[in-house]
Amino acid sequence: MKKRSSLILLVNSLAIISAFLIFQNKNISDRVIIAGATILPMSSDNAEIEAVLVDKGIIAAVGDLKELREANEDAEIIERAGQTILPGLIEPHTHPLASALLGATVDVSGFTHPNRISVISALKDAADGMGISPWLIAYGWDAAAVEDLERPSLEELDQISPERPMIILTQMMHEAYVNTAALSAVGIDPTDTNQTVHDGFVRNQNGTLNGTIREIDALGIMFEKIPPAPDSATELLLRLQYNKYAKAGYTSIGIPGVVGRHSDAIGLVKKVADRKASPLRSYLYLLKAQIKEMELGGSNDFKILGMKFWMDGSPYTGGAAVDAPYENNKFTIERLGIPANHKGTLNFSPADLQSMISDYHAKGYQIAAHVQGERAARSVIDAISKAQKDNPNPSLRHRLEHNALITDELLARAKNLNISVGFFVDHLTYYGDTLPKIFGDDRMARYMPVKSAFDKGLIVTLHGDHPSTPINPFRTLQTATTRQSRSGQSISGKDEKISIYQALQAMTINAAHQLGQGAEIGSIEIGKRADFTFLSADPLTMAPETLHTIEALETWKDGQPVDTSSINWKNIKLGFNTLIGILSR
Repeated sequence: MKKRSSLILLVNSLAIISAFLIFQNKNISDRVIIAGATILPMSSDNAEIEAVLVDKGIIAAVGDLKELREANEDAEIIERAGQTILPGLIEPHTHPLASALLGATVDVSGFTHPNRISVISALKDAADGMGISPWLIAYGWDAAAVEDLERPSLEELDQISPERPMIILTQMMHEAYVNTAALSAVGIDPTDTNQTVHDGFVRNQNGTLNGTIREIDALGIMFEKIPPAPDSATELLLRLQYNKYAKAGYTSIGIPGVVGRHSDAIGLVKKVADRKASPLRSYLYLLKAQIKEMELGGSNDFKILGMKFWMDGSPYTGGAAVDAPYENNKFTIERLGIPANHKGTLNFSPADLQSMISDYHAKGYQIAAHVQGERAARSVIDAISKAQKDNPNPSLRHRLEHNALITDELLARAKNLNISVGFFVDHLTYYGDTLPKIFGDDRMARYMPVKSAFDKGLIVTLHGDHPSTPINPFRTLQTATTRQSRSGQSISGKDEKISIYQALQAMTINAAHQLGQGAEIGSIEIGKRADFTFLSADPLTMAPETLHTIEALETWKDGQPVDTSSINWKNIKLGFNTLIGILSR
């Protein structure tokens, strides 16, 4: 097994070199006219545009091709016949470091495994193999998507991996399953019923631990003990992850919480993002422990905007803090392990929440708050309302993230407080068939109320929260306009469908405004940065159910094509250093 894994690593390193040698892109002139394509400017007036003049990375003029040619004879003409040009797509809520690291773990997701037998087989195959960590780390366990995926017992995991510590992270990353070796590594005896164990470590009826751990604090205890991957491996994986976003069509990302095992996670993201060759602009929201060392601001490629916190947890673990209890049925109680009549819990007391939000608001930090249930959203809105009353700063637009069950009344309050809302509509793609079992039909009629938010005039965005879902902006675009599940069997909240144009707004100009960058990016207008996404088709002419077929053909940043072959000599060196480091263990 070790030789085979080594060979795979070597082949991957050689593939990296081949990609660099064959596919490296070349820069174009600093002064170009782009024409021949359908151009969707996403500007406030949405005026029809035939061509765009780019000068040194800035949009210098837009309008009639003939006029631009006559006035700028020195400009190179770039023809993109048959394509559609958008301002560069913006993903306002994603986790690139976590995506990079988890992408190198054992895949047990419902995207690739149809049943429990397949998942367990993948774990057994990986138990004796190599990886970037001495632990066996798996990601993607998804009982809400794989029909027969009962939770593993501690005994079952011990049989799969008797000695090597193992942790299996669920798809939404709010629950995990560990074996005895992993518990022992953090100093916990699963059979000791008297020891003090942190909240989130789930016990059997007899008081012993059953191997399930839930929510951020408990997961953090486990991950602190996992030996980090070699620095060269983590940097290489993050660089490659940035290229995955660019290949998908993104030119900017918002990172609400830089999560991922690394000694200097913020420094690593800055190193990868804050460079001329970076394919993405990165806008960060730090965790509370990280804020002490960092200041707001930065460059055009890397900027710190504020702080992120979780007010509640995942709907699929009972973590969403809801007004009415979860549905009581076999699926929620037995499959998901949610107690009867459960309403979820808030992660902060009202006093602690108010103190935290008032403090950071006064300092000018934009707050990005994870809220799924009504109680979570209400608590954050209450705290922001008092902070704004005590220290008015209406231009500081705070954010509510995910918003699964936010109500009309709360949306109206958010509008009055200039709060923006981002929706994780891919819940409907992958869990639309099972969500009614969790929340019932009445709540599903208003689940992810995107249209309601648009109708009330809020800044509305869409996101994929990667690695919770695969990177694909056009799937997100389709789901927002159809509300249909991947199987095609369910349409959730049909009255909350939005138009294709609104969905594009949410992924371009609205996302730019949410990040506080609307003057720089998000639309094709004079004076803005020349960030573009080139599409294979015009979304506005397509049937909503076909939007997933769109391809991102090319992305430009600062007026230059992004090299999505992903590799330079620095990356090649990192790849070989990674290989040497792993083989020397």
